[in-house]
Amino acid sequence: MSLPGFAAMPKDNPMVFGNARLSVITPTLLRLEFAKDGKFVDEPTLFAYDRTSMLPMDSIKITDLGDNRYEIVTSALTINYHDDGFPFSTSNLMVYYDLNGKRKKFTNRFLPKNNLGGTVETLDRVTREIPMDDGLLSRDGWYMIDDERTDLLTPDGWIRPRDTNTHIQDQYCFIYGNDYRSALASLGAISGRVPMTRKYIHGVWYCRYWDYTSDEFLDIIRGYDENDFPLDNIVFDMGWHTNDATLGTGHNGHLNWNGYTWNRELIPDPKALIDSVHARGVTVSLNDHPHDGIRPHEHNYAEFAAAMGAKDGEVPLFDLSDRRYMDNFFKYAHRPSEDMGVDFWWLDWQQNYLYPHVRGHHSTSLSWINELYYRDSQQGNRRGAGYSRWAGWGDHRHPIQFSGDAQANWEMLAFEVKLTACSGQGGCYYWAHDIGGFRGEPNPELSVRWTQFGALSAALRVHSTKDKRLDRRPWISGEKETKAMRRMYHMRSEMMPYIT
Repeated sequence: MSLPGFAAMPKDNPMVFGNARLSVITPTLLRLEFAKDGKFVDEPTLFAYDRTSMLPMDSIKITDLGDNRYEIVTSALTINYHDDGFPFSTSNLMVYYDLNGKRKKFTNRFLPKNNLGGTVETLDRVTREIPMDDGLLSRDGWYMIDDERTDLLTPDGWIRPRDTNTHIQDQYCFIYGNDYRSALASLGAISGRVPMTRKYIHGVWYCRYWDYTSDEFLDIIRGYDENDFPLDNIVFDMGWHTNDATLGTGHNGHLNWNGYTWNRELIPDPKALIDSVHARGVTVSLNDHPHDGIRPHEHNYAEFAAAMGAKDGEVPLFDLSDRRYMDNFFKYAHRPSEDMGVDFWWLDWQQNYLYPHVRGHHSTSLSWINELYYRDSQQGNRRGAGYSRWAGWGDHRHPIQFSGDAQANWEMLAFEVKLTACSGQGGCYYWAHDIGGFRGEPNPELSVRWTQFGALSAALRVHSTKDKRLDRRPWISGEKETKAMRRMYHMRSEMMPYIT
């Protein structure tokens, strides 16, 4: 017999017990919610992106044990729950599962001990192995993600803060024992599947922080052909745009990293250059540091300012929380170059130290800007193309990821191998690295070994800092090294039909 104020045995999934709601999303994934007013959250978040998956009730057995106690059984779990009117805790919830042939008990007390590791946001300024973030997989057979403080996605696709005064618990409990496949499948069920990528994204890239002219870009492509190396994408780093900014926050003491006006001294006719690159079967991507937005020195600033309704002398600040700003940003910052034929953007966001969160929200700036850039890359009914640092749970929907500016040394190469192997456990399934390392002493053998690893990564992408000694074109290190790298480049191209 139910006590006054307590719920009767639920007939549907999700299961509501007064102010508590238990959702069985897959046989090994539970969602635990508690709301003081009984108003639960059905809107998606950047993590809980897919609300369509829910285990049908005929796959669940629920038994009323009396005294407001229930046993809920899936094909993998036995859940004992006491509807005591309080949030889910070690006092009212116990979940039993099998691990290595033994029955184990899970409670929502988060004490991880044997996690197998996940990924990290970036390797910027990293010189050796560092601790990795948690992944989903653990030798304990479970992992829990707290989604309570994350922003909600509105029906029109924007973010808004949730009411944390009344909705006080939102936990996702992955309880899988030894069945790691089911854990990763459950991640896809709640957080969305990895979208199909563009084929060329996974090919061979040439990238270097260097101010190349149009003729030099074409000479690089010609060099790949003449030396029998495949090439799929060439990146124009920051030299593609002008560097005459006088306003903004800048980065590393420079105001010129952010820009959208083509540098006509280096590239007099951008469209002609892009057309020439395309004619050679190579795609074009542009480096983008968007943190200062569109400033008065840009060629179309007056149009942008008018669209924003800016007053005389007012410079609108880059604002990820403002839909109007972001719509106009893509229109005036990106569309002119895309209309010339630019294929996709390298989102080089490094400003967490200035803007860790979207203004007025809990979402990190990186997670939201990755979402916005990826959506925008789908305009024209195209597959999305992301290239940015890892933003945490849910960012697997924006492939591919860039691991940042790692130091060129043997320790970092070894760590990148480990990081790549473990990152799928955090949902980061596509890593591309700075093959050869971003900065450091030239080392031809290290470049060869890094290339051998890179040939088995999400993209074979060389990159290096603005140092005349560091050029990662694979035919300039020596005959022995060139021969070894040519073999790996060709192997990569031969693997493309299986990768994409």
